[in-house]
Amino acid sequence: MNPINLLEPQERERYDYLKLVFEEEFEETNLVFHVSGILVYELLNLLNACAYLFEEFGFPESEDSRLLRYAITGTIDDYLKGGKENGF
Repeated sequence: MNPINLLEPQERERYDYLKLVFEEEFEETNLVFHVSGILVYELLNLLNACAYLFEEFGFPESEDSRLLRYAITGTIDDYLKGGKENGF
């Protein structure tokens, strides 16, 4: 069972946005996670880490907001820096 199929429609929309930002801004890490088979797992973790941003910015109405994208990118970067301490 694909865990993405278990997401509510609003969560799926957020997941898709997050996936797009991750692919565009963290291309190398995206590839490493994909090849390792952990991409979906990590994106679901990031979805939780970014939940407050989606709420604060009023997603999906703010989907085109540069500030939202910057905030999401910063949160992903922080998440990945924390992960380096854990070996990826």
